[in-house]
Amino acid sequence: AYQVVFDDGDRVSVGFPRNTSGLTANDIEQMQVLEQESMDRMNEWEPNGHKKWVEYLDTCAAYLDCGLPNFIEEKLELTSFPAFIWEAMREKGKRWPLKPHSSVLSEIFESPKMVALASFQDLYVGLEPYLNQKQPLGGILRKTAPAVFGLLSAIELHPTN
Repeated sequence: AYQVVFDDGDRVSVGFPRNTSGLTANDIEQMQVLEQESMDRMNEWEPNGHKKWVEYLDTCAAYLDCGLPNFIEEKLELTSFPAFIWEAMREKGKRWPLKPHSSVLSEIFESPKMVALASFQDLYVGLEPYLNQKQPLGGILRKTAPAVFGLLSAIELHPTN
């Protein structure tokens, strides 16, 4: 887990692992307290904030599970496609992976902090998470990250990784 600090000093911890083997009972207890505090903070920022966060990370995990072998490693792996397609198409395509990342996030989250929390990994690869109205397809062919770049969040933050 690590802590994200916002410009107003607000903080939240994310990336709690589910595999706690090797941790002491005290470490696990401290992590559970910190995770509950983070859940409460997200829910303060917006109604059901933590639930939306978990659903977003599940979408990102489906993109990672399909995208890594099939598109990055170029090894055909068909069993991951149903989850990828489900996440892309559910809720009338709200999470379509080739939309600008910010467009997907604004349909999921209300709080600017939740949007920032879900998009800062785009900056790792030199892309902007925000829609560019002046560019075709919102800029995803130039400098705007497509929503599929949420897979970076799954690599870093999903509890199973």
